Amino acid sequence: MKLTERDSRLLEAVHAFDGVLGDYQIRRLFFTGERQARLRLSLLFQHGYLAKPSRMQRASSPCMVYWLARRGAAHVAGLHGQTLREFTYRRAPRWAQIAHDLGVNDFRLDVMDACAENEDVSLEQWIPEGEFWAHPDRVEYRLASGQKARRLVRPDGFFVLRKGKHHSRLLLEIDCATEDNPRFAREKVRPGVAYLRSEAYKQRFGYQSGRWLVVTTSERRLRNMKRQTEIAVGRDAQVFLFTTAAKVTPQSVLTAPIWLRGGDERPSALLPNAHRIFGL
Repeated sequence: MKLTERDSRLLEAVHAFDGVLGDYQIRRLFFTGERQARLRLSLLFQHGYLAKPSRMQRASSPCMVYWLARRGAAHVAGLHGQTLREFTYRRAPRWAQIAHDLGVNDFRLDVMDACAENEDVSLEQWIPEGEFWAHPDRVEYRLASGQKARRLVRPDGFFVLRKGKHHSRLLLEIDCATEDNPRFAREKVRPGVAYLRSEAYKQRFGYQSGRWLVVTTSERRLRNMKRQTEIAVGRDAQVFLFTTAAKVTPQSVLTAPIWLRGGDERPSALLPNAHRIFGL
């Protein structure tokens, strides 16, 4: 099999999206037709460039997913000027979190598409969750009781949007309703505020500005999480913006009023002054 330029970009994308992409996400990135995508993915699997789930694993996944097989990893390593032994890549999905990881990819793709269609905004950087798992930052903060606590901070992604000379630094949290609200405040909100103020954050990114984006499953859960955030950190809740996955599309994610900021009941846009291309 002779790899095409698109094949190389596809394999690089699988690696860049934290090591796993759903079949529909690959189609969205590289193909116009379902049949064409299915045939090419089948070839890449048969020739050892991509791996896919067994029948039993497929039963636990919401869609067909692909990750790098050894030959595909070696190819991407070569593109990065590395040997396979030097190259770090995901050898299998985290099956217990596959829906979560696909949700992170969906959000990232929506942001990419929104930037591609918006003449004012560019996506300058995206650091995936895997990078924070490999090299986490530790913060110290206080619990509601006043007791000191420490925690490793691992956002689901960090990305930078540029509009003119202005940069928005955003940390992503995809919530699949697996934690109760008090636990979210204790394990995500308090450490999240501390992280933005920490020396570790400044050393990593060069700045101490940033906002947390929380994408959850329902309006009811959003309201509960927002209220718990406001109770937990008071005025600092303003660094958290909440929305639901159903509201996030390329047309809405940046410029539509789908986000609720902590401490505010008025929905707002993530980048309210960006020029909207959609619908013109």
